[in-house]
Amino acid sequence: MIKKKKYNYFQAYQLMTECAYQAAFELMKMMKDYQPNAIDVHLQKMHRIEHEADLRRHEIMTVLAKDSRPPMDREDIVALSNALDDMVDMVEDVSIGLYIYNVKEVQEAAMAYGKVIVMCCDAVREMMKEFEKIQYNNNIMDCIKRVNHLEGQGDTLFAKATRELFSDALDPVEVIRWKSIYDRMELACDSCEKIGHLVESVALKHA
Repeated sequence: MIKKKKYNYFQAYQLMTECAYQAAFELMKMMKDYQPNAIDVHLQKMHRIEHEADLRRHEIMTVLAKDSRPPMDREDIVALSNALDDMVDMVEDVSIGLYIYNVKEVQEAAMAYGKVIVMCCDAVREMMKEFEKIQYNNNIMDCIKRVNHLEGQGDTLFAKATRELFSDALDPVEVIRWKSIYDRMELACDSCEKIGHLVESVALKHA
């Protein structure tokens, strides 16, 4: 009798982080060569990436419902799956903001913020590779620290960019437009930090 291969939750998590990184990369690529008339095509790409992450999350939930011996607590598996899916959603939400607020030109501060989002998603991607070992160790601790550091950079950019919005004599519509977009970028960075906290908590349980 051929033994059925055990489902690899950690590999599924890594595939979800690849979706997040791909979404962040596409966002940055679009902002670097920003063309308002082409944003519809970009949104289609982002939706495909987001849908892929959704499918991965659904796959994890389906397997978990039948798994009698998952590698960690069920509530941790659910929390991590949802947090990774949220991370992809939050990155996509930045693109949606650029669309619904009909942005014609991307601010320099947004470009800088976009780079931090890419680095945050990349740091989470590396962290989830280490997480496969599950036990708390120096490598995973370094990854968590990197995620936290990058999220802190995002906080600094958010504060500076928002202050400039209310310091410069900008059109009120521009202030509303960019305040909302920076809020979305902040949530994207925060979603990465949340995953770091969850990973740290689970890893400590298995130390």
